[in-house]
Parts: sequence; C-alpha cells; structure tokens
Amino acid sequence: MRFVLCLLASTALIAITGPASAQDAKPRSSSDKLIRIIVPYAPGGYTDIIARLISQKMSERLGQTVIVENKPGASTILGAEFVAKAPADGNTLLMGVTTTLSSNQFMFKKLPYKTSDFIPVALTGLTPFVLVAHPSVPANNVGELVALAKAKPGTLNVATLGVGASTQLVAEMFKSAARVDIKDVPYKGSGPASTDLLAGHVQLYFDAVPTAMPRVRAGQLKAIGITSEARSPAAPMLSTFVESGLPEMVAYSWYGLLAPTGTPQAVVDALNKAANEALQMPDVRAQVEANGATAPIMSPGEFGALIEKHSKVWEKIIKPLNIQLD
Repeated sequence: MRFVLCLLASTALIAITGPASAQDAKPRSSSDKLIRIIVPYAPGGYTDIIARLISQKMSERLGQTVIVENKPGASTILGAEFVAKAPADGNTLLMGVTTTLSSNQFMFKKLPYKTSDFIPVALTGLTPFVLVAHPSVPANNVGELVALAKAKPGTLNVATLGVGASTQLVAEMFKSAARVDIKDVPYKGSGPASTDLLAGHVQLYFDAVPTAMPRVRAGQLKAIGITSEARSPAAPMLSTFVESGLPEMVAYSWYGLLAPTGTPQAVVDALNKAANEALQMPDVRAQVEANGATAPIMSPGEFGALIEKHSKVWEKIIKPLNIQLD
C-alpha cells in the first residue's frame, strides 16, 4: 500500500510540474493566444511591409500565430493608444515609428499615452533621408547647395509634408546646420510634393531612398546628400552631409516593436530573439535593404537607448519651432 501511495504521489507531482517546465522552455508570450502587431499606418509602405515579413518568421520561431493589424490615424496616435492600453502579456505589440515616441511627445500636449507606457522590444529598421533637387538647381552636392543658398537667400524652396512631418523637421535641421534661408512649401502628401518637384515647381525635397534613387538614376532629379552617418548600401555613391562638413545633419526614421510597459522581461527577451532572427534571414534582409533601410541587431536595452538618442535630436529641432498640433 505504501508503494502504491508513493507511486501515486510521484505521478501527481509530475503531472503538476511537467507541463509548467515545458511551458517555461518555450520562447513564447505568457499565453497561447495569437500575437498581434499593430501597425499605425494603412497597408503599404515600409512599416507595414516589414511588420508582415517578420510576423511570418516570428510565428515559426515562437510556435505561436503572429498577425498584423492596421490601425492608422492621427499621426500614429490611434495605434499607439490601442497598444498602450492592451494587457502587458506580450500578445499585443506596436510597430512603433519615430513619431510615436521620439517626436509626438514634443508636438502634442494631450497625448492619450505616455512614452513610459511602452517598453522597447526590437529595432526593425533605420531609414535616412536623401536630399534631392530638380535638375535646374545649379548645385550638385551639399557644399555647392549651401553656397548657392547663402548667395541667394530666400530664393530656394523645399517641399515638406506639413507642420511636424519628418520632412519638415529634417529640412529645418538642414537650414539650422547650414545657416541658410530656404522657404518651406507644405504639401498634403508625398504624391503631390513629388509631382511638383519633378515639374520644377519646387526645387528641393528630403525623400526616402527607394523613391528618390530611381528618379536620380533616370536623370529626373539630382541627389545632393544623405543624412546617414555613413554611406548607404542602397546609394554608395552618395556623400553624407557629415562628409560634406555638416556633422549635425544625421537623421533617421526608426521603426521597431514596442510592448506595453509591464510585459515580463522574459517575454520581451523571447520576442526580441525571434524578431532579430527573422531580420537576419536573407529574404527579410533583402527587403529591408530594398527599402533603403538598415536593421542593426539590438537588444531591448540598446533599442531603448537609440529611441532616447533620436528623441533628443528631434526635441532640439522641434522646441525652437514651438510646434503644437493639438
């Protein structure tokens, strides 16, 4: 009888501890529910593309379904608010972007979320800006453009996508760094801005690499400089502003996964590992580079430090402009 009782007790102990040990060994979030990556933009564009690419790869690594949901609107605020209020269990993530944590906080007084509502998970991309010019502009590089702007103050103009848009902020960064007077011409979208640039109605525009470089190669536009710290693999022939004597002109849009604050660190680490493994796969890396981006492998802590660094850059540009979008 004692043998039978001991056997039953051992079996019961295994039944209690066995599944928990197996569960702890799996690199997944705190439940078997599907993981949702919220993209705060409409479908299309780098943010959506990279989210869908890595969601498939992460699903394979986590043994858990990962899907993408688009919640566009209000300069990424709607999607960010949704994730900030979600349970902190690793099942709802945000594909955050520069505006979400690095610039909105300085332009909106009444955000429905705080930057402290999010914890960094994984960087998924950094994209610099390319300054392009209409062929009629008599300058072929940064030095010549600065000299032209100083010789003829107020005669050059630059297209932007409106107050507070990254295109406006980087244009203001350039004007400040180069100490030049260039007029801002706001547009409601990149389509109209590009159309007027190609027609010569505006002269300059800070564009994305994948849209700018095909037009440069076709002779429709001139590439003046790129805002990355080093030359981009997508445009190795293009000099950086840093090389051209403007070290302050380093600017990127960043993209990355964020989770609600309070998500267990073990879950964050498992998600970071899955995302980084996905980003290193050849097909994903090829798509990242095709969009003119880079995706350095970072820990959650390193990604958080990058967000803080970029926040300080944009704060320095935004505060003197006194931009309020509420």
